[in-house]
Amino acid sequence: MKKTYIELKEAFEGFLAGAITPEALKPVAAPLGIYQQRDGNFMVRVRINGGEIACEKLVGLAGILDAAGGHAHLTSRQDIQLHDVPAAHVVDAVVASDRLGLPFKGGGGNTYRNIAVGSDSGLAPDTVFDVYPYAHALNRAMQRVEKAFALPRKLKIGLFANERDRLRAAVQDLGFVAQIRDGVEGFTVFVAGGLGRESSVGLELIGFLPGPQIVRAAVALTELFYDHGDRANRHQARLRFLLKRMGAEAFQRLYLEYFARTAAPVIHVQAEDQGSPLIQGLKRGRTAKPVAGFEMWKHFAVSPTRFGDTVKSVRLFVPYGNLDAGQLRMVAALAAEYGSPFVRLLASQDILIPLVHISALPGLYKRLRQELAEIDLTFTSYKGHIVTCVGASVCKIGMADSPAVADLIAVALDRHLPPDTPEKLRLLKLAADDLRISGCPNSCAGHPAAKIGIECLKRREGDEIKTFAALFAGAGVGADGKVRLSERLPGEPVRLEHLTQKVLELVLQVAQ
Repeated sequence: MKKTYIELKEAFEGFLAGAITPEALKPVAAPLGIYQQRDGNFMVRVRINGGEIACEKLVGLAGILDAAGGHAHLTSRQDIQLHDVPAAHVVDAVVASDRLGLPFKGGGGNTYRNIAVGSDSGLAPDTVFDVYPYAHALNRAMQRVEKAFALPRKLKIGLFANERDRLRAAVQDLGFVAQIRDGVEGFTVFVAGGLGRESSVGLELIGFLPGPQIVRAAVALTELFYDHGDRANRHQARLRFLLKRMGAEAFQRLYLEYFARTAAPVIHVQAEDQGSPLIQGLKRGRTAKPVAGFEMWKHFAVSPTRFGDTVKSVRLFVPYGNLDAGQLRMVAALAAEYGSPFVRLLASQDILIPLVHISALPGLYKRLRQELAEIDLTFTSYKGHIVTCVGASVCKIGMADSPAVADLIAVALDRHLPPDTPEKLRLLKLAADDLRISGCPNSCAGHPAAKIGIECLKRREGDEIKTFAALFAGAGVGADGKVRLSERLPGEPVRLEHLTQKVLELVLQVAQ
């Protein structure tokens, strides 16, 4: 057993014996992404670099859930969290995941966190180039940087293959957007963005960084953050606060000094074409009359790929981002059967089957409706398909049960299903991708970067503490390329009983 896991095992043995308090356990568990839930059980966060995971590893995680109990939760950071794990099973779950090739180092705490990747990289027709090889090379290098796991606060990195993901890149601590200049692969680099208290857009630090320099860029920033981050005030410790204190010019000047003296290796990424070798093995379907609902599902769940008109990507809409062990195993089996040996986790807490032959779509839809009928993977209701944080019923610092707030909104939106018109299809896409609800100002659902965001808070009314919601809108990228976050709408926070109508009006307005 690895030294880190031995320390974890000893800490949990002490916790179970009553010799260690939850507060004393946290410094050992949190850097591995292990946190106690409000009900006393634990959340165990599995790092999935870029959200790309082999189907066989999904099956392995299902087996871990069989043994440990609980369910899997897909996060907006493209991780998989194992929820409701009893304390007695945490260490076994961690060690078993590590044996699958899914280590826990940096799952939480003041560390370098999971790399986010635009999940259509290498698939979408407008991909500049596939950034996944860079993400995997960068992750391997960062895992060896000791200072990356002893930072003043967490460090989040993201790589994106399309200019349309510029906003996502700009809200990372370190964000990369692919571009090609004179035939050379490289990146526009953003730094010190972030969501949470005082969310902000990052500084465009480097206009064009050649791809082989990506590790050097990340290590230089890690060194800078390690040396200059605020270790005295946790609430002012994120990189964006350092940028604010220093100012853009001084920060950029300091960063370039670190970059110049950083001796990180130059990486040489070999272009990988994961799609082409798999195309011939995709399952074909027989000509058959599609079942009811298929055509509408195809409009919003099926996306084109760069591999021609006959190869598509399919999105599985996972209610609340939650799957039990059996459902996780079934999704993995279906993806593999239809020809994709891996799946990708989406920031919307859904799953992408990257490659499906167009002739197999009717059969896949039918099986999703029949064999996984207990879970709405095809989006027949808005319920469960609005992105939220896990909420106060699980999270110890949450202020509101954000999934329950989303369910209230879903009831009103369901009046606009089935999506049988272009207007309703736009409404569905907006609700699934651009409406986010956070249960507190920490913004774990990313609501400031959504077209419509909701931030829950508590207020006292007489002798009662009640839940209110502040509305945000307007995030996007302007014609000049400048990124903007959503702004809080004027007026007082809205009581929950009035929230549904306000949000419905705003959704219909933005969807036009």
